[in-house]
Amino acid sequence: MAKQMTLDERKRIDFPLQLGWPPVQIAKEMGRSKTTIIREIINRSVACDRGYRCSNRICANFDACSRPKGYGANPNRLFRCTAGCYEVCRDFVERTCERLDVPSRVCNGCRDFKSCPLMKRLYVAAGAQANRESLLHDSRSGVHPDAEALERMNAVLSPCIMRGQSVRNVVANNKDVFGTVKERTVYDYIAGGLFDAKRGDLPEACSRRARKKKNKETKTNAKCRVGRNYKMFLEYCRVNDITEWTELDTVIGRVGGKVLFTMILPGGLMLMFLRDRKSSQTCTRIFNMLWSLAGPELFRKLFSVILTDNGSEFSDPDMIENWRPDPEHNPTKTAWRGIKLFYCDPYCSSQKPHVEHEHREERRILLRGVSFDALTQDDVNLVASHVASYTRGVLDDKTPYDVFTEKFGEPGRKLLGALGIVKIPANEVTLDPILLGAKFKRHADRVILRKAGVIPPKNT
Repeated sequence: MAKQMTLDERKRIDFPLQLGWPPVQIAKEMGRSKTTIIREIINRSVACDRGYRCSNRICANFDACSRPKGYGANPNRLFRCTAGCYEVCRDFVERTCERLDVPSRVCNGCRDFKSCPLMKRLYVAAGAQANRESLLHDSRSGVHPDAEALERMNAVLSPCIMRGQSVRNVVANNKDVFGTVKERTVYDYIAGGLFDAKRGDLPEACSRRARKKKNKETKTNAKCRVGRNYKMFLEYCRVNDITEWTELDTVIGRVGGKVLFTMILPGGLMLMFLRDRKSSQTCTRIFNMLWSLAGPELFRKLFSVILTDNGSEFSDPDMIENWRPDPEHNPTKTAWRGIKLFYCDPYCSSQKPHVEHEHREERRILLRGVSFDALTQDDVNLVASHVASYTRGVLDDKTPYDVFTEKFGEPGRKLLGALGIVKIPANEVTLDPILLGAKFKRHADRVILRKAGVIPPKNT
């Protein structure tokens, strides 16, 4: 049995590929099997979108295209000579490169690399090593059903639980829905917040103690980090020359209560979304909403690369990176949004410093330990507006709102308006709980006094 390939050996593959060597010649030089080298290149190559869609030649029908004037959305434009005509063309078929028709080939050493409008793949030694490490360290968890299977289970289980039925009864009567999923596993999904039904809705829940578990979160995809760890993120940014990305996080108020999904966009502006619970389905719905509001072009600029932590709410990267063009007639068909998601290393929040730093401003209003249950999305939009209207020294005393609108223009301004985020006059910016009313301020004051030990905890 051949030993595992090392980083030095991967460098011995990377350099010859840049010179145009075929895999057979590389294998002979390294004393490895041709199949081993080909599989290594196929499985460890990195996607590269440099120049992607920069030309209409991305269409396979470009050379033979004879569309008349007036075809498409604008009758005054000749699509044959208009940049981006493929976006609305009914006959658009994306061209494939002959170099990639052979599975073992990548774009290393291609003379047309800089001008090519197609999606590319590169074999990079450091990226291949990071991919292998992520497979070794992050793929040993159990298998979980995908988001669609969870939705089907939830549609059957939650109503039955509300009617007083037990989990055992529901699973036994709906084997076509639950398949091989065991009763104990369903209890774990309920405890992990993957279903609408909560532990308190279960029969005799109050007479049983909650089961102690080391891992309190249940992920939709237990192997979501494979090929998406922090080292892969660094290599992807280097290969694609990316200097800005979006960071995601979740802010918790009262344990078991409502949560805030937060994201720092390029330019430093933070979006916040109030949700009832942490789940991958909730996160997917947020991205579907943003895709619809922003449109494909602006969405790809905002979310070309996403970096987040290892929370269960971000454990379905496929449904963040892809969308369903026709969910009613073809619910299984997905299309790539043109974005990529990666994960920080466990317990390394310093790897996404922008969103963590921005939480300091948000936490001046929504103090740690304060419940979000009484808030509405309008309240959260008000908080986001005041935080976005507060000047930052790192932005040359500009506000994140101004930097964002300067960077993304009128489409960016319309998106913020649709999300309910507005510019607050400088002298009216309020970063205090009083922003949300006197009642919320009193609640925040009680939390502070309770932490200081001035007043006893609630359970005493």
